[in-house]
Amino acid sequence: MKSDKELINTLRAAPASWTDAAIVVAFDNRFEFVGEDHPDPINRLNCLQKQGGLAIGLAGVNWSEYADRAFLVQVFEEYAGQAWAHRYMDTLRRIVRSHSLSKYAR
Repeated sequence: MKSDKELINTLRAAPASWTDAAIVVAFDNRFEFVGEDHPDPINRLNCLQKQGGLAIGLAGVNWSEYADRAFLVQVFEEYAGQAWAHRYMDTLRRIVRSHSLSKYAR
């Protein structure tokens, strides 16, 4: 398992084409994020983990993609073989997609 500092470094090394990159912190019933522009990302990540969250990957937006594929996620390497981590990310994608579609349907 990576340290908080290593996770923040992974965030900072997110693909250059991604904007608004963030660490995805999964809880049983919600997601929280540690954004690349947070003033104290290590402290935010630490606080979320103390509340029971687990940093499972990265999320970001690639505006050069089609709208339905612009939201991108990447499971951290240590969870790549874990089906539950991919299910969480699939759930997050569905939430974002549903919100995006309802926003443009108005």
